[in-house]
Amino acid sequence: MTAPAPALPVVRVFRPDGILLNERFEIAERAAAGQSPARAEMARVPQLRRCANAMLRYHGLMPMSDDVALVIGELVGNAIVHNHRGPLVTVQLRVAGRRLIVAVGTSKASGRPVLRQPGPEAEHGRGLRLVDGIAQGRGGRWGVDTAGETLTVWCSLPLDGASA
Repeated sequence: MTAPAPALPVVRVFRPDGILLNERFEIAERAAAGQSPARAEMARVPQLRRCANAMLRYHGLMPMSDDVALVIGELVGNAIVHNHRGPLVTVQLRVAGRRLIVAVGTSKASGRPVLRQPGPEAEHGRGLRLVDGIAQGRGGRWGVDTAGETLTVWCSLPLDGASA
């Protein structure tokens, strides 16, 4: 029986712009804010989680993958569900210095996201609380930027091993 080969050290080499994932997709305009988005649109959420997971694995950042998957899932899901005016959603995962940034933008934003305090019976309203908890737990932060008709919700997390 031969001994297993020693694991190679992870070398983190990022593109000069730090972008790990940069996706854009369109969503349909819905007649009313309460109207549900199409299943195909909501299918983007797990697809983007898997893409982010693959990029984090490739760049040696797997220990962050569960938290990043939750953040991406919540932000992309919110962008699809709460933006009934369409048409474009952007998702970016990038490294900036010693931080990993998750940014989800929507065009023609229909409202600014806010932290809610949902009641125990509420079916919705916990997503940004989850993002806030992950950000605070990892020594990061999150916020909302607006530029014209574009609204971007972002979460900044220290890279594993980086000081906050």
